[in-house]
Amino acid sequence: MFDSIDIKKELIRVRSNSENDFLNSVNQLLDNDVVKETQIEKNIAKSSSKNYFAEINTNSKEDIFNIESIKKIAIQHRLRFLPTKYFKNEIPKEAIFKIKEIEKANNLSVEHFFILAPSQAFDLEDCNKDPLLFIPLKNKNYLLVHQWGDDLGWIKKAIALPLKSIESMFTTVGIAAFLIAAFTPTWLILNGAEVDMGYFGYHRIAWFLYAFIMLCSLSTFICFSQNVYPSEYQWDKKTYN
Repeated sequence: MFDSIDIKKELIRVRSNSENDFLNSVNQLLDNDVVKETQIEKNIAKSSSKNYFAEINTNSKEDIFNIESIKKIAIQHRLRFLPTKYFKNEIPKEAIFKIKEIEKANNLSVEHFFILAPSQAFDLEDCNKDPLLFIPLKNKNYLLVHQWGDDLGWIKKAIALPLKSIESMFTTVGIAAFLIAAFTPTWLILNGAEVDMGYFGYHRIAWFLYAFIMLCSLSTFICFSQNVYPSEYQWDKKTYN
């Protein structure tokens, strides 16, 4: 009780206690972060509601998009806009960290999310291109949280263009039929008939109609057999059949 005090030992003791308190605080924060990230991942995995919106305050309008803009892009590039429950690929950690920061800044837990991505990302586990992760807000607005993967190639846009709508499909078939009628030799159209009708005439119009009907029938068969439908009807549905 009345022993002399070694100041150095006292300093070491106090320092050790302080370090332990600090390490415990750091470990507690890390544990809380892990729990929070795990909860975010669970919310993303089970998100399926289309009637949910988050009360998020943001001064930046750059990452806020309305549903009409999203629909237009989805149809134009043959993408699908669905709750994250139907997304088959992994959400990157960067997106989880951004969601965590949003939740901290707004003192809330975001329960539902949406993904804008190619249809293959919802059907198969072999596509991880250009997904965009959104949080639904009020008035059918959506906050873009994170984008990853590769950019859309021009060829994908070209392939998606004929499938935008019924009108675009018929237009594509009409253009193809016109090209067939324009470049088919006259002798082939007349099937060897010994009649000199020249390049222009009713025979070429008839050939165009024949090609148009044939391509329409072939396109209809392919669409129904392969479950390929116009994007304007399927952009926000979980399946294409």
